[in-house]
Amino acid sequence: MLDYYEDIEECPHCTSQVIHWRDCTECGWQDGWIDMCESYDEGDVEMCQECLGTGIQKWCPQCGHDPRQKHKKG
Repeated sequence: MLDYYEDIEECPHCTSQVIHWRDCTECGWQDGWIDMCESYDEGDVEMCQECLGTGIQKWCPQCGHDPRQKHKKG
């Protein structure tokens, strides 16, 4: 079993041509939202910050940034 998959997609941070992705390990990949009922009221949900509510983690193997994040000029 692969730990990640590859897509041909340009990273807006470093212009690498390959992006890695996998099902989100933080929210259980189901829908990108975390049930907060253990901490708050039942039915309260919060968007997973790891996958940005998509259920999929993406990162550039060259620079490590998520290509969906805004490009930050340094």
